[in-house]
Amino acid sequence: MPEYSLINDKMLSVRIRNEEVFARRGSMIAYTGHVEFAPSSSGSEGMQGTAMRSVTGERMTLMSARGTGEVLYAFYGMHVTMISLRGETFFAESGSLLAYDGRLRSGTVFLGNQGMGGLIRGAATGSGMFTTTLEGSGELAIVSDGDAIALDVTSDRPIFADPQAYVGHRGNLRSDLVTDVGWKTFVGQSSGESYQLKFTGQGTVYIQAAERGGNR
Repeated sequence: MPEYSLINDKMLSVRIRNEEVFARRGSMIAYTGHVEFAPSSSGSEGMQGTAMRSVTGERMTLMSARGTGEVLYAFYGMHVTMISLRGETFFAESGSLLAYDGRLRSGTVFLGNQGMGGLIRGAATGSGMFTTTLEGSGELAIVSDGDAIALDVTSDRPIFADPQAYVGHRGNLRSDLVTDVGWKTFVGQSSGESYQLKFTGQGTVYIQAAERGGNR
């Protein structure tokens, strides 16, 4: 299986031995050994997952690496967090996904409320609604603006997250799209309705200390 390790908090090393790793295109910064790279639009998700991405617009632009050697990955100096899956599912905002190995199956789900109304609201609000899933046993790495912050969700402690700060989640969680017309509009950070993701159940939500698309 591929060996993942952090060179530092902003650079990932993946050693492969006749194995395959998928990473976001443009994130490979160096490699050694006999490694072949090829573009991939769907990773290991199959035709159904590819069709879902085409409908939802939740697209991952990937590059596969196959062979024997070491590949170094980084993306615009963002912080890297490694996550191990053991027969479970990780939900990742596609813009926060750096790399994962070919043992994991990828797909797409909608995080908001069920039904056509929820789908329309999700399409209108943009990223953080249609989300990439990685399922099985293997390794993956996500990137975030600063260290990824892990928030524990319990049965008596739901978490509300801004979709633009959402990075990913794991565990037995339900997600719903809820509306807050007050605080962001009041302080001038938004116009119109403000949408939030509400997570209930038992698990962990990962966020970053910045909003995608905001000023840096």
